[in-house]
Amino acid sequence: MKAVYGVFLGVLLLATAAQAQVYRWVDGNGRTVFSDQPPPQGRKSETVKLRPQPAAVAAPASAPAVSGDIPQQVKQLNERIDEHNRQIKQENCSTARAHLAKLEGLTQPNATTKAAPQSAATLGAAIAAARDHVRTWCGN
Repeated sequence: MKAVYGVFLGVLLLATAAQAQVYRWVDGNGRTVFSDQPPPQGRKSETVKLRPQPAAVAAPASAPAVSGDIPQQVKQLNERIDEHNRQIKQENCSTARAHLAKLEGLTQPNATTKAAPQSAATLGAAIAAARDHVRTWCGN
């Protein structure tokens, strides 16, 4: 029993000695420095006392039991995600078609001012991009 006590005491002393000393001082630029190395000669410093960290807790040997059928739950979640993605794609398709229709409507002179839209090149590029968006989101 004394041997066990002696080993325990030795390990405890060894762990205490293994803790590094931390120094705190202010450098030439006025910044506070923390280091495990002592400050340069002539710098006033103080030793910072560190609180011991708690020992790590071992993880359980096995994962806790999970109720239910995991593959079925994953399948249901994937179905919900797929449905949500279909809805978003449909909304994006509608928005892209509306944007394209609006841009194509700009090719006609304004009824009020009889003015043509900005530049044909700029409008043409915007219409081409809008058509690409319709193809991407609507598939045609």
